[in-house]
Amino acid sequence: MNKETKTEEVEYDGALKEDFDGREEIKPTTEEVTVDETPQEEEEDFDPAYLRTEPQVVGYQSTEQQEVLYDFVLSNFDPTRESVLDLGCGRGDFLRYTEEAYQHVLEYHGVDMNKQLIDVAKELSPDNKFTSTNWFSLDGNYAADWVLNINSTTILYEPEGPDFDQVQALRNTVNKMMELADIGIVISLLSTVAQDAYDESFLTYDPIETLDWALNEFGANGGNVKLDHSISDAVFILTIYK
Repeated sequence: MNKETKTEEVEYDGALKEDFDGREEIKPTTEEVTVDETPQEEEEDFDPAYLRTEPQVVGYQSTEQQEVLYDFVLSNFDPTRESVLDLGCGRGDFLRYTEEAYQHVLEYHGVDMNKQLIDVAKELSPDNKFTSTNWFSLDGNYAADWVLNINSTTILYEPEGPDFDQVQALRNTVNKMMELADIGIVISLLSTVAQDAYDESFLTYDPIETLDWALNEFGANGGNVKLDHSISDAVFILTIYK
């Protein structure tokens, strides 16, 4: 498998990467949570154009910030040859960005618990597969070469209660992703290195602790686990090859 297949359209732009410098700029917005938790009867109050286009709806401050993260994720595999299961897909922005950048129809299935965003995804990309469900309920019928989880870790994976353990919740998610992946997984996480940039509603993870666990859990063959923290202090990307 050639993991270096990148086209000119998605080479990193230094100006875009600057969007991730400085904690205040990378700080996730709370608008994604607002969209997710709005009671059903109030959903009609949102401007449809806002839901379809604004990056804040899916947790980014700008389109440039969003695309920088997508480029880092795409550097791990070849979307022209390998299929993708996108967990926490939102409106399917990653799908449309990738197809535009590579000028290729991606073999893709997007999954998100937010039915409103899935409805928007189906409207924007009617020829693609989108499912509104909890990703822990997925079985082998959803398997793909690569399973992605991009910027959806600001939402609790499991019901929060007195016994909630966010580290175990992350591990449950990674294990589920590995179960569904034929080649590997990529997941982006908020880092404790820039923990002061977030309020208590966001989940941050220790990159060293996360890497140690992944190496112990999946690194028996050596060289199949990597962590990239170069995108910014606030975000790191964990990639695991099967």
